[in-house]
Amino acid sequence: MLTSPTTVMCYLPLEIITAVLSRLPVKSLVRFQSVSKGWHTLINGQDFIKLHLHRSFKSNTDRTLIAQEQNAGIPFDFFSVSFHEDNRFGKHLEIYQPLHCSNTSTDILSCCNGLVCIYNQWGQVIAIWNPLIRKYRKLPREPIEKPLAFGYDSHTDDYKALRVVRFLNMGEERSLKLSYCWKKIEDQWPNKEWSIRSDSVFSNGALHWLVAVNGQSPENIVAFYLATEKFRVITTPLKAPTSCLTCLEVLEGQLCFIVIVDEMYNDVWLMKEYGEESSWTWIYKIEQGVVGSTFEYCKPLMCSKNNGKKIVMEECHMYRTYLIWYDIEKKTRKRVKIRKLPALFQTATCIGSLLLLDGDNVIDPTQKNNR
Repeated sequence: MLTSPTTVMCYLPLEIITAVLSRLPVKSLVRFQSVSKGWHTLINGQDFIKLHLHRSFKSNTDRTLIAQEQNAGIPFDFFSVSFHEDNRFGKHLEIYQPLHCSNTSTDILSCCNGLVCIYNQWGQVIAIWNPLIRKYRKLPREPIEKPLAFGYDSHTDDYKALRVVRFLNMGEERSLKLSYCWKKIEDQWPNKEWSIRSDSVFSNGALHWLVAVNGQSPENIVAFYLATEKFRVITTPLKAPTSCLTCLEVLEGQLCFIVIVDEMYNDVWLMKEYGEESSWTWIYKIEQGVVGSTFEYCKPLMCSKNNGKKIVMEECHMYRTYLIWYDIEKKTRKRVKIRKLPALFQTATCIGSLLLLDGDNVIDPTQKNNR
């Protein structure tokens, strides 16, 4: 007599079941919630969600590119492309985001631990969205236009949105954070003459911006630590000429400083030991475009899974965006061919995560109408 799978699983210790399930991709775990009440309780538990996230980072095997088409007002303005263990990309899949509005587009503000912070200008609505499990949660309305940053506070085990606001009548800076409510931060912006010159990036428990006095090139980074709610100033590896563009990115958890020279090449520096300014290391220079024309910007997205010698990059031209593989040692590039990619898009890298499993469901009306 054959033993049913349910009977077999009953004889396995909970520790073994947990160890096996925590290594699976999120899409499988969402389906496996219906196996039994015990599995549903286990998968929805906070300890399991944290364990799964930790192993997702450690194994680096469950990653997806979430991309926003640069065309407002279309039914599907977001899509996903999975990244497999053998360094192959999956199919282009259209996904419906929770703040969809036919009148205006929804912007990606930032991404952290598989959660994407998005903002819709039409209703001035902000949401935290887990696109891989199609769950989201809207944030409370706040009178200031939109947040500048989003990250994880390991001290309180909470996710926070933060903005830096200049109150003209007070002549000073203030910050606001989110824990499903807004509050003022007491620490002061380091220098009143500095203005933010880049989008925020999250790394090592802190949010980071390039800052500079108006008209000058950024040579400092302001970091805001979510656990202590304190600012810190980090010096960039070099002061770029004023004719160059500079920006911050995060590659495999490490802070990157990028110098864009005359739309001809990008120099990329990596902070090998976070917080140690002497650890800034130049890692590569990428020149010209994948189709032989000049590019505006090359954004590093993630490294190859075997030896990390290749980097997936988003290469931005004036009228076209490409995904490319760049070989650091050979200094060669190869275009990633994925069918149905739009002409222009911007991307965010998402790790497989069960966060917001208890959030609201993203309802796709187009699927409902097709039933």
